[in-house]
Amino acid sequence: MAVKQFTQTRPEFTNFSSLPAGMDFIDLAEYNERLVSALMETDNDMEHLALFKKLTASFEKLRSIYQEPVPDNRIMQLTTGDVTTLRNTPFITEPETLTDYCQALTQVLISGSVSGETQQNLLCLLFELVNFQVDDLKAPRYMETYGGLVQVR
Repeated sequence: MAVKQFTQTRPEFTNFSSLPAGMDFIDLAEYNERLVSALMETDNDMEHLALFKKLTASFEKLRSIYQEPVPDNRIMQLTTGDVTTLRNTPFITEPETLTDYCQALTQVLISGSVSGETQQNLLCLLFELVNFQVDDLKAPRYMETYGGLVQVR
């Protein structure tokens, strides 16, 4: 009954077996953000397991599409003409590596091999990493110059 109630209040999670089609890397990262937020809001073990499985599939898909070109509809969103808007972060890692970290945390959480307090701390860490990943993937990576568009990261 809890899963039925859960899916009625969160219809985007009704189908736990497949990801929505046509998602690019930003869509998937934002989708992961919503999944992790839902994880933080529930104490139901069945809901946790279903959301963890969904996250695992989404991280795998996200990892696989990093090598694809940035979709044309995202180029302008990821372009700036102001050098001060470029992201400068002390935590520098490749998107693939960050996705691997998130996937590893998800696998540890799925296994249930850690205590309740540690599990909650790891879930909070996963939440922070996924939110950082969304911000990082949405940050400008192209600069508009007099000579045209230049990739800066």
